[in-house]
Amino acid sequence: MTGRRVHERYDCELPATLLHAEEEIAGVVSNISLGGMYVVTERTFAYGTELKVRFTLPALKQGATVDATVRWVKPDGVGVQFGSLRAIEVWALNQFFKGLSVTAER
Repeated sequence: MTGRRVHERYDCELPATLLHAEEEIAGVVSNISLGGMYVVTERTFAYGTELKVRFTLPALKQGATVDATVRWVKPDGVGVQFGSLRAIEVWALNQFFKGLSVTAER
């Protein structure tokens, strides 16, 4: 790995909902790691915006809702860094990664 990236990113297509204030914004996760995810969405957020991300992983019986902070802003979506993940979410993410391809560095 190069740069400051700590966790490998994995390509995926996973529905997600961004929760900000009283809004629920639909999106699709295009890559994910233990540190965060990139969500393709029409809604834009400023760098540093605090929000929650709700998504479902196959290994979880219920969806996960995690705190996140916007760290990347691009025309088609936002990259978010996760806050604290619970052990069950880390486990479910690692199970999910087993069936995915590592994202090529861009």
